[in-house]
Amino acid sequence: MFNNFGEGYLLIATGTEKDSASRASFSHTDWLIVALLALAAIVFLAAHVTRPITPMEDASMLLRYSQNFARGHGIVWNVGEKPVEGATDFLFMVAVGCFSRLTKVGVQESAMGILFVSQVATVVLLYAGLRRIYDTPRFLAICFAATMGAGLGYRYINTAFSPPFYALFALLTWLVGMECVVNGVTWKRAIWFGIFAFVTGLVRPDGVFLAGFMLCSTLYGVKGRRLPLLISFGLIFAVCGGVYFGWRLHYFGYAFPNPFYIKRISRVEFSSLKLSARIFVELLLPLLPLAGLGIRSRAAFRQLSIWLITVVPFTAIWMIVSLDNNHFSRFQYVMVPLSLLSLGGVVAVWWNGLKREQPQLVQQLKLPLIGASVLLFGITIFYNMHLYVAPFSNVGGQQLALRLKPYASKNYTMVVTEAGDIPFYSEWRAIDAYGLNDAYIAHHNNGIVSEAYLEKYRPEIIMYRVWAEYRSVKEFEAQSGGDPVPSTDKLTEDDIILNRYAVRHGYILAALWGSTYCDYHKYWVRPDFADSAAIVSAIRDHPYYTQQTGQLSYDFRDAPVPSIPCSVN
Repeated sequence: MFNNFGEGYLLIATGTEKDSASRASFSHTDWLIVALLALAAIVFLAAHVTRPITPMEDASMLLRYSQNFARGHGIVWNVGEKPVEGATDFLFMVAVGCFSRLTKVGVQESAMGILFVSQVATVVLLYAGLRRIYDTPRFLAICFAATMGAGLGYRYINTAFSPPFYALFALLTWLVGMECVVNGVTWKRAIWFGIFAFVTGLVRPDGVFLAGFMLCSTLYGVKGRRLPLLISFGLIFAVCGGVYFGWRLHYFGYAFPNPFYIKRISRVEFSSLKLSARIFVELLLPLLPLAGLGIRSRAAFRQLSIWLITVVPFTAIWMIVSLDNNHFSRFQYVMVPLSLLSLGGVVAVWWNGLKREQPQLVQQLKLPLIGASVLLFGITIFYNMHLYVAPFSNVGGQQLALRLKPYASKNYTMVVTEAGDIPFYSEWRAIDAYGLNDAYIAHHNNGIVSEAYLEKYRPEIIMYRVWAEYRSVKEFEAQSGGDPVPSTDKLTEDDIILNRYAVRHGYILAALWGSTYCDYHKYWVRPDFADSAAIVSAIRDHPYYTQQTGQLSYDFRDAPVPSIPCSVN
């Protein structure tokens, strides 16, 4: 991939020859810097990545699919059942499964390796793009690349989320697009743009929207020959996308990933738009003032506009797509490398224009600007390292699941609302009561689990989470064992149905683990099978730690029901 890097900024990324006099030279010094940046990124990640990797709840769902795929069972949630696409990050799931199958390495380690390499490659590509496309001064390009390397990437590696993998292909698409803007459209560049855009869409469904916005930005920015871009993009998405979509319909039976049918928003949510905009500002906060340089010249403003045509609508689409489970702002992280390249381009266009027009002033400003850059990027790196530091622990669910794993071969079934860690580590057959990984629930009864569906499986374990807030004491009692009451909250309805089913069928209340009575995990065990007592003991007779803070939990089975509503939120 990097063999022809010095001849065309990455031939595999652009498919170009050395044909533009405007393109900056990539010298031996740049090669040395690339090597040092890669080494620094590797050292940084090695120091900050935890071993063994401990995926977060939602990442464990994806790894379960990857594990079944690697073992030759297909893209299934439960071995032997129909395929279901609960892993929204489709290409990442497949990549992890293929790598695990080929190397015989576990899916957790495979995910870590792929994400690790993706993060290092993104740092290198960011520096190369700034130098080759915008002729950005080396010191400034190093600063932007270092900011990328010391950003949030390591948090996603630690939790096995896909953003570094997603961001890598989005950045490749953006680099080729900006190459077209600065150095002109060729058929090779247009084809590579379409290929990388299509791959970006395969990583995540919102990547299709992002690819479309990047196409709009590129079409706006180029000065001519837009037709190759339109033809290449259209044909690749029509042909390859059509084949993929047809296969999806045949294999999964549904047009969209299963979580879409659970998490879709039926109306525009301006509160989600506000949250998405806040997240975008949070991710780039220290560097956003650099966008002000875009109004200093027409050329700089053009670069700024190209960037905004992509990031503004991509920020806005989240008012029609749920932001649930957006841990560490992972849905918006893809905009970070694109923004760093664009902001670096704005600064470079302004600086290079200033060099041409006022060379003496440039000489006077060099040292002060270097000092200001060191301060700004130092603050940015410090800011990134302290962004989203709230603790998250899943050791309680993992340890319990490992105690249950010896029973997996007996084909027992669990029904759970927390469908990540416990199903993945236990390897039990599992029903996701929320429906993210269950096509039947997603498409029947308005996405609510039913007692008739539960009776089909007669699960050995029922587990659900009473979480954070309830609107009345009666609603809480319904979740905890009282008479059912109407509820407009889907999670609460699921809890009430699961509780009612367990009570009616004489399940044993094994434990009610939580750090507060307003946030706990409730475990029921069916009494009439051979290992019932042993499984109750595995749940009840060991320490249990809360999912988020990792605090030692208390078993609230014998605690009195509160007389006032919880106010935790």
